Amino acid sequence: MKIHQLTFSAIAVACLLPLLSPAAAPPTDPLAAYYENTLACQNQESKAVCRVWLNRDGHYYAFYALGPQAKPPDIDGPFRIEGREGTYTLRAEAGAYQLCLWVAAPRIRIGAEKQRELYSEATCYAFTPHKVGDSWSENDLSGRSNKLWLLAGR
Repeated sequence: MKIHQLTFSAIAVACLLPLLSPAAAPPTDPLAAYYENTLACQNQESKAVCRVWLNRDGHYYAFYALGPQAKPPDIDGPFRIEGREGTYTLRAEAGAYQLCLWVAAPRIRIGAEKQRELYSEATCYAFTPHKVGDSWSENDLSGRSNKLWLLAGR
């Protein structure tokens, strides 16, 4: 009888030990600092500016100011601001993150996408978590340098 109790106790401890260890703590969300804040970017070549909002529910909104653009004659002002929305996922692959964007229907090809601006296309982008107040540089899909900021608020 003692052997069965000892075996059961050893199995129970072996099963519970991983739950009690610090390694079993839930992983932190690499996107936590992005929720309710604004990811801003500026293409250093075209000077196009973007604002990206990532929501906790997996939806995103991206806005682009492309600077002076050709425009229909019934629109006043030298700037065209456009945007899009969709869903995203964050993938962890080979020790790195990929932020994957899917554009909501109806899918309209916007000017920022035609210019291949950062976060304008439905694809996966290399992603490194940052905290509010950080600024950094990274290249877009065309290899152009972009300056990025994680700004407080929306």
